[in-house]
Amino acid sequence: MLGMVLADSFLWLFIFWELMGLCSYLLIGFYYERPSAAYAAKKAFLTTRVGDVFLMVGLAVLWSLFHPHTAAGQGALDYAVVFEPDNLKAVAETSSSSLKWALGLMFIGAVGKSAQFPLHVWLPDAMEGPTPVSALIHAATMVNAGLYLVARMFPFFGSEYLYNDLADLAFIIAAIGGTTAVMAAAIAFVQHDLKKVLAYSTMSQLAYIFTGLGAALYLANTLHWHEYLIDGTINPDYDTNHAIVIVAFGAALFHLFNHAMAKGMLFMASGAVIHEVHHAHHHLHPHDDHHEEHPEELLMLANYLHDTDQSVFGFFNSIDLDQSGDVDTYEFQKALKHADIADLPPWEIQPLMQALDMDGNGRIDIPELELTLGRVHLASLADGDDHHDEFDAQSMENMGGLASKMPLTATAMLVGSLSIMGFPLIGGFWSKEGIIANTWRVALDDPRFLYPAMCVLLGAAMTGFYMSRMWLKTFAGSPKTDVAAHVHPTNTWIKTPLFILTFMTLGAIVLASLGFTHWAPDESYKPFFDGKKSFVEGLVYELNHAFANSDVFFFALTYIAIFLGAVVGPGLALSLYGGRLDEDQESMPWFAPVLAVNQFVKSRYNWDNRSFAQSGFATALENRLYFDHYYDMAMLKIVAAFSFRAAEADSSVIDGTVKTIERTSQQISTRLRSLTTGSARDYILMAALGTLGLFALIWGVVA
Repeated sequence: MLGMVLADSFLWLFIFWELMGLCSYLLIGFYYERPSAAYAAKKAFLTTRVGDVFLMVGLAVLWSLFHPHTAAGQGALDYAVVFEPDNLKAVAETSSSSLKWALGLMFIGAVGKSAQFPLHVWLPDAMEGPTPVSALIHAATMVNAGLYLVARMFPFFGSEYLYNDLADLAFIIAAIGGTTAVMAAAIAFVQHDLKKVLAYSTMSQLAYIFTGLGAALYLANTLHWHEYLIDGTINPDYDTNHAIVIVAFGAALFHLFNHAMAKGMLFMASGAVIHEVHHAHHHLHPHDDHHEEHPEELLMLANYLHDTDQSVFGFFNSIDLDQSGDVDTYEFQKALKHADIADLPPWEIQPLMQALDMDGNGRIDIPELELTLGRVHLASLADGDDHHDEFDAQSMENMGGLASKMPLTATAMLVGSLSIMGFPLIGGFWSKEGIIANTWRVALDDPRFLYPAMCVLLGAAMTGFYMSRMWLKTFAGSPKTDVAAHVHPTNTWIKTPLFILTFMTLGAIVLASLGFTHWAPDESYKPFFDGKKSFVEGLVYELNHAFANSDVFFFALTYIAIFLGAVVGPGLALSLYGGRLDEDQESMPWFAPVLAVNQFVKSRYNWDNRSFAQSGFATALENRLYFDHYYDMAMLKIVAAFSFRAAEADSSVIDGTVKTIERTSQQISTRLRSLTTGSARDYILMAALGTLGLFALIWGVVA
């Protein structure tokens, strides 16, 4: 990521971009012996490659546009070339449409890298990697690379020669961000895995930044902020417009910083919780970790043979289509489909084959099938004891009441959650609410932006709900399992990064006071750029503009956003989850008001959400809105159709050619073999004839 940021050209940016993709593949698949981790790594790698193809095409178009304007020693993709005003002017006059397409294609690459709709499906599965890897990928690098690429396009949007030409692309960026923000937040509602909640939170918050960048790029492309003189006359709105563009762009990137601090802390804190829950479970049930697991399809196959009174030998002979004495992947796939057990694609059959294939030759024989199915059947009988049920250390259903047992971790997650929610005065408030304000500023000018503007407001309430739900289910109430009741505090090495990141999250108000961003800049904001404001004056200015803005619209928008993000969303979560700690448990003083409000709201309202949990919408959310299913089906049809055509070509062309050569050589050898009689007389005769023929040939040549 550092190489990508320090790159001085789009070419080097792309090189480090790809290296980062390779690193993410290796880190996500760190536990390569687990099929789920290997699958997640491949899924992330291939999904991001889809976006990378568009990025490569976009860079190729960009190269073709600026190559005629390069000097000796320069590259066509160097920032010094593509951002040079004279070059931009020449390209804008001759190839404005092509430049739009190039930037649009590059944006698709950013969508894949930053897990935005519709290339978002890889991010939740990436949680298979170690938790520090999740913190690295989802907070500091990888997913932020796409945002950086879009931000790097700012000089194109801010160029006076492309004035108002890229407004449509800016809207698309904001619309994709708004859509992803709401979609990811909705899916986070029904997640029980602690890291999955944070994964969808990451997706949603990155979408906020995309929306903010879209609004900032729109302002840069449509306001006269770079022209002090217009037709020889001083531009009266220069200072205001300049401040608006700079601060709108800064708000989006400031949220990138705040999100990195808060989300890195949340992932590290979740890792601490999962670590201690796992150790508590291992201490209480030391034998559960060694319980052998078998694929569900093999258990169904064992039950199928038992229910139909078939012997393993008879079943094997029925599926051994070529009567070779062993079964390959294709034959086993057909057998499972014929038995109505599962219709699986070849890549999902491979783990089943590996479970059956004891000698590692890639095929199954009768002893292997009989021995494995016998083990599966015996294991299924033993699994009747709940003691062997699989324990998920990442599930919030196995937690609860941890605020008294892990106080520092609970504090860190509370601060991080409040920052993500945009709670007043805490880190994310200054940047997130700035994004909301700037998006609405654009919406007042362009009605198309009402869609992303409404999305970010709705997303504020949704963020407050799912982040509060996560904290309450993990740290409030009574322990849900005996494991949660025996959790112990983390060690100093785990606490140290949590303390540092908590301090950084709380300290964001200092950066805001220095003029990094705020809600609605006006003429009085210009002294910040000139360094004429002190820290105290900056703090007063920020507080005044955030909570007592002179503009009625932004004043109302401030409190609407705060009400949705800090009252409505958390209030709904408080009424559904959590509760006070057990009587004998003590917690930090700052938890007391949170738990007291939780107990009051829960006892007063205590809404029943079972009807929602059983609804079709909740089912769709649990299945990630079926995106994975539809993508798998589409790819299966495409790949299957291609594979069948390839098989036909392989059979008719390649195999046909080889077999034709084989048959021809056999026919020739058969005819030549008839000359081999085994008689010395025949051999002498053929030698004599050959010698005479050779002499005749030589005589003819000489003559």
